[in-house]
Amino acid sequence: MHKILVALATFGLTSGAFAQADTTMMREIYRQSLTKGEAYDDLRYLTKEIGHRIAGSDRAEKAVKWSESLMKTLPFDRVYLQDVTVPYWDRGAPEKAIITENSDTLQVLALGGSVGTPQGGLEAEVLEIEYLSELQNHGEDVHGKIVFVNKPWDESLVETGMAYGLNTAQRSRGPAAVAKFGGVAYLFRSLSSSTRDDFPHTGGTRYVAGIDSIPAMAISVVSAERLHTALQQNPKAKVHLEQHSGWKGPVQTHNVIAERRGTEKPDEIITIGGHIDSWDVGEGAHDNGTGTMGTLDAIRTLMKLGYKPKHTIRLVFYMNEENGVHGATRYGELAAKNKEKIIAAIESDAGGFAPRGFDIKASRESVDWIQATWKPLFEQQYWVSRFLAGSPGVDSGIWAEQFPNTVMFNFRPDPHRYFDLHHTDKDVFEAVDRRELQSGVAAIASLLYLIDSQIDQLPK
Repeated sequence: MHKILVALATFGLTSGAFAQADTTMMREIYRQSLTKGEAYDDLRYLTKEIGHRIAGSDRAEKAVKWSESLMKTLPFDRVYLQDVTVPYWDRGAPEKAIITENSDTLQVLALGGSVGTPQGGLEAEVLEIEYLSELQNHGEDVHGKIVFVNKPWDESLVETGMAYGLNTAQRSRGPAAVAKFGGVAYLFRSLSSSTRDDFPHTGGTRYVAGIDSIPAMAISVVSAERLHTALQQNPKAKVHLEQHSGWKGPVQTHNVIAERRGTEKPDEIITIGGHIDSWDVGEGAHDNGTGTMGTLDAIRTLMKLGYKPKHTIRLVFYMNEENGVHGATRYGELAAKNKEKIIAAIESDAGGFAPRGFDIKASRESVDWIQATWKPLFEQQYWVSRFLAGSPGVDSGIWAEQFPNTVMFNFRPDPHRYFDLHHTDKDVFEAVDRRELQSGVAAIASLLYLIDSQIDQLPK
């Protein structure tokens, strides 16, 4: 704490001049972004002309080429592609799930990475549980059945990301756990914050070597309730499932990278960006079109204001966050191999809703300094007040393992609506509000400016 007080006292000698300059700069950043920002227009093209972009697909490759060409329209010093090999999973024909006795059609989506059903589908009785840990209580009774994990979302949590995190392990571990007990398929209640949602939410799952791979589907909240009612009325009710998904082999693709060289410390790098891929439903608007188009527009905002960065600013659009984080892994491997000095990072991958702040991965002293020095610049005039120690984001978190001293920021928009549309057909351009998106651009651009101009003042 003594170091913080000394640092603040030293900063206080010129804090008035610094604060006034920062206030003026941030005012111009917000004015530029809100009145002339281009993230919303770029997002329209990405979502409407290209659409969803699962890694390895033709659409993902189209997004790579378009992103590269977009970056080349700006005064970056270098734009390039970074080779990445990704697995390609294809959903195939639309899935089917039907309660046999009443022909009730349920809304389902295959989980990412799932195998398909046998030709013609499969039909079996359904065992409903809330937690995977209950499987051991049923033992032999699991054999030959479809296991239905019906764990409701915790609506009491304001932090919806926490509610999501409480259930994701059951999505990823479910198929292998069920197969180990002899189950023939896995149905998982969608991770949705809406209790009236009849849209299934897909997401990644995985298998375990040595255990049979069984089909795995997400079922919408409303359909889950209907299936629950049917099982209450007839515990031996059967469901017919069909899905045609599977792995199509490795595909060569790319991360898309652009750099603006620093004027004073060009060998010190600030990484900013998010993932360009999406799931293969909806249009990948909030997840993660807003993150990529928003971080690009944050840099463009500073460029239009004539700002010359002291450090090199590197924009990275990672490939395959959704289905294996191969892009971030590759980025970290090459950065470590080249002995790069990445001093800070900003990631945006939580949607384009109204900005609320940033999670920070840094020392306790640095977090305290940021809260005391930068937070006041945001919270009163711009309603951005969350500056807390936390996760650096999925992609940054992958390569952060090789750069433990890098200060990392994870953009945090308002969380309430994100998981209504996350990984669904509802994640489309029309679900994004321009003013909210451009407010987020301004918050990210302001933070980027502060990092570049003042990071040397953070406590070591």
